[in-house]
Amino acid sequence: MSQLMKHFSLVFVLVVLVSCRTKAPEDEGETTQNDSPTPTKVVESNWPVARGGAGLSGQVGFALPIGPEVKWTFKSTGGFIGEAVVADGKVIVGDSAGFLTALDLKSGEQCWQVEFDQSFEAAPAIYNDTIYIGCEDYFLYALNLHDGQEKWSIETDDKITAAVNLTKSPVGDEMWIVLNGYDGVCRALKASNGQQVWVRETDSPINGTPAIVDGKFVVFGGCDHYLYTLDLATGEPLKKIEGDAPIVSTVGTEGSFVAWANHANQVMGADINAGVASWTYSDRSFPFMSAPAVDQVRVYIGGRDKKIHAINRLKGTQDWVFKTGSRVESSPLLFTNGLLCGSSDGRLYALSLDQGQEIWSLDLGESLVASPSFASGRILIGSEDGTLFAVGSK
Repeated sequence: MSQLMKHFSLVFVLVVLVSCRTKAPEDEGETTQNDSPTPTKVVESNWPVARGGAGLSGQVGFALPIGPEVKWTFKSTGGFIGEAVVADGKVIVGDSAGFLTALDLKSGEQCWQVEFDQSFEAAPAIYNDTIYIGCEDYFLYALNLHDGQEKWSIETDDKITAAVNLTKSPVGDEMWIVLNGYDGVCRALKASNGQQVWVRETDSPINGTPAIVDGKFVVFGGCDHYLYTLDLATGEPLKKIEGDAPIVSTVGTEGSFVAWANHANQVMGADINAGVASWTYSDRSFPFMSAPAVDQVRVYIGGRDKKIHAINRLKGTQDWVFKTGSRVESSPLLFTNGLLCGSSDGRLYALSLDQGQEIWSLDLGESLVASPSFASGRILIGSEDGTLFAVGSK
């Protein structure tokens, strides 16, 4: 284990939910998206990367749970900011106290837990039997899915707040990690051993997870105000779109379309091939901190104005807004029949896609800033107070 770990504890469970093997985003099957029939790549039993796939669209490809109830909860020492991921019946999640925990998806029982010296803001990612997660101790860790033991680690020059993304190499079948860091560097690494493939430096920190588009491009925003499109094979910059303020959150893509938010209280949309913004949306003087979800019709995003906004993807105009009781920093998920998003008012909201009408809401009683994830009919979302909730149909 790394010398940065304080201690290691392992609890075996007798029953493990059997699921299909973890698949890379390129291996997953296709489903469609309600009033906007969009291919989205998902695996029903697994949620191995943040935002549901390499493109970070936030699309799920399944219907919302009906009559939701809390199936189980897990209380941790620290709060949850990053998304939980799922593979082989295990839920993997990091918290602000530096604990990385594996739970049984079906029962919520702890499988193992490892403690680190610094906190986790980034979501993990899983490929085959390996967990990849960046930490605020400057390290990227590769850990065994089944017992949490370290396989390898690499040190960067600053904290890592973004989830890694996974993609096949543009040439051959080798799996790559693409990682952004607060040191302002985007890196491509071999998933097998962390060996560097290429690095691309920017002028400021990078907070958001990089999107992989069409297996050819890497797209992300930086605190230097730019949206970057890089060549996946080489890391060479292809396009840069300048905005009015730092981009501090993760982008969302669908096809060649990308949406992102900035600290000028704006949401912007563009075709990555054009290299210029198609539109800029602004409503009130409150920043957007969540990652947008994107389908062929709209961009959906939460704001600190306590609202969830639905923006017309073609025009950049407002289709609808839904007001919650507090700021919305959780990132929406798109189901085939509705949108799901958490709020700092402690409620999980399910809304219709076309008009933003409430389908149901569930009061979990704790502030929700982490993004939800979904696997085997279970919604997983963590609170700032350190409770991970598993929600499903009654």
